[in-house]
Formats: sequence, structure tokens, C-alpha cells
Amino acid sequence: MERARSPKDVEALILAHSAEIAALRTENDKLVQRIGELEEQLRLERAHRYAPRSEKVRDRIFNEAEQAAAEERAEADDTAVPDTGLPQGDKPEPGKRGRKPLPSALPRQRIEHDLPEDQKSCPCCRTAMHRMGENITEQLQVEVKAMVLQHVRFKYGCRNCERTGIDAPVVTAPMPAQPLPASVATASTLALVLASKYVDGMPLYRLSQALSRANVSLSRGTLGHWVIRSSELHLERIYDALKERLRSQDVIHGDETWVQVLKENARQAQTKSYMWGYRSAEDSREAIVLFDYQPGRGQQYPQAFLAGYRGLLMSDGYDAWRTLEDATHLGCMAHARRKFTDALKARKKPGGPPVLALKFFDALYEVERLAR
Repeated sequence: MERARSPKDVEALILAHSAEIAALRTENDKLVQRIGELEEQLRLERAHRYAPRSEKVRDRIFNEAEQAAAEERAEADDTAVPDTGLPQGDKPEPGKRGRKPLPSALPRQRIEHDLPEDQKSCPCCRTAMHRMGENITEQLQVEVKAMVLQHVRFKYGCRNCERTGIDAPVVTAPMPAQPLPASVATASTLALVLASKYVDGMPLYRLSQALSRANVSLSRGTLGHWVIRSSELHLERIYDALKERLRSQDVIHGDETWVQVLKENARQAQTKSYMWGYRSAEDSREAIVLFDYQPGRGQQYPQAFLAGYRGLLMSDGYDAWRTLEDATHLGCMAHARRKFTDALKARKKPGGPPVLALKFFDALYEVERLAR
């Protein structure tokens, strides 16, 4: 037979159960909070991985011409506003619409169109008419044509040595210095190839096809050889000079992003390589932007590029940048703000720390605007 519990025992048991319940509630609250954080991280990761990126989609649409024309028509249409009876407010300055004039710096070729002689008589009284003026209409003429430069070097010999001497010297006019010795490419041709590939993003095989339409047969291998030799003989020296100029500036921005190279020696196509970017400050006297291609994301790459740099280094806070001990490190406010923006988008219910952080960033940007 169980002995009846005393009031003290019952009170102690109640206190023990209460403490256990409180501990379970605390642990449950922590678990609920942790689950919410994990769900938010999952939504953020899914949004980052699967959400469309405007910078990737915009420039890869097939109906770009139709959309651009439609946007121009939409901007040109005047929208009728109903009369509300209220006084008219200040109207903004009208934007200039329509066709823009052609640049005045372009050369002009005058093409005159005159009436035939039998139409220069007045259709009313048949009296000869006088020219009272002219109408000028301008058109843009762009031609893609190739031509061959023939370098003719005159040779000179001595008649006297030809008759009396054993050796008759021949002197030939020297050939001007060429950007690529023993090559048929001129400086303007190399500029076209390099600008098409690195500025316009045109692959060499497409450039070869475009040149073939101008009756110029150049293989992709030849164009590739021109690009490599131009880099080795000229562009590397310009790059090294710009690098020294950049390292002498007070502020440098640095960032890195991964790129994929399909065919690279001793590396698989799926291997990630990295393009390290360095640029001068916005208000710098010398605007310089340099890229440094490297096979990895290790700290040795910025250390080698910015060895001994003692100025201000602006980065996104990646640990590799922080290993530059001589530089003064600055955090990028845009990168930090982007994290809170992404976190706010991933939340089901807006609010909380991301909103407060974004308001703080807005205040900082307002200070920057006022300072400018």
C-alpha cells in the first residue's frame, strides 16, 4: 500500500514539473526559431539559384528588334489626360523626341540632284525658272569594305659598279615598322579584330564569316594568331604600364568572379577559373580597369597583383583581400545592402531586422548624395 505524499513532496514535485515544462518551452522556442531561420535560408537559396536574372535575360532575347521598336513607339505616344477642372501644375520640360541629328564630326559627301533641262521652265507661263534654294537631306552611310595596301620599295643600283666593279651594290628603301612583322595585317585591321572580340564579344569564327562576306578569306587560326601576337608584342606592355599607374593611386576597388573555360590545358571544362578585377576610384584622374585571369580564388593572386600596396582597398570582404596587410581595407556598402535586400525578398512576412538595416543604408546613401 502506497504511503500518502506529504504536502512538501507534492509541492516539490510540482516545482520539478514546472521547471521541466519551462525548459521544454525554452528549447521548443529555440527550435522554432531555428526552423524559421533554416526555412528563410532555403527560400533565399532557391531564389538565388532559380529566380531569373535580368542582366542575363535582357541581352539574349530573340525579338530584340521588335521590342526596341515597340518601346520607342510607346515613348513617342502622347497620352491624353482627362480634364479634372483643377488648375494646371508646372509642366516638366518636354523631352526631345524623334530622330537625332547625325554627328557633325562625320565627314560629308555632297550629292546634288538637279532637274532635267526640259523641266526648268515654269509649268504655268513656260518662262525659265531660277534656282531659289535647296533642300538638304542627310543619310548615314556605313560601309564595310576591304582594300589591299601595296608597299612599293624602290631599289637603286650603281651603273659604274655594274660596269667596272666586281660587286654591284643594290640599295632598297626600308619598310616602315609594322605592328606584326611578316604579317599581312595592318594596325587598323588588328584594331578591328581586337575590338570585335573583346569589346563587341564576337567570337573569332563569326568574325571570319563576316569578313568572308567582304571577299576576305581569313581562318579562325589566323585571327587567333593575330590576337596572341598583338598581346605579346604590344598589349602586355600597355597592361604593365597601367598596372603600375593603378598601384600608385590612393583607392583601388577589387572583386573576383568565376568563369568557365571550355578548352584549357590540363584542366577539365567543368573546372572553375576566376577573373580578378581591379579598378580605380570613380573620381580618379586616370580611369583604369584591369582584369587578371587566374585558375583559382586563393589569396596568393591579389597578394601578387597588389604586392606592397599601402592605399585604400575597397572589396566585398572576402578573406583573400584581407590578407593584404599593408592596405587599409574598406567595406562595400552595396554588397552589404544586397544581402539584406535578398533576405527581405525571401521572407514570407516583410519586417524585422532586414527592414531596419535597409533604412539605415538609405540614410547612408542620402548622406552620400548630399555630399556630392
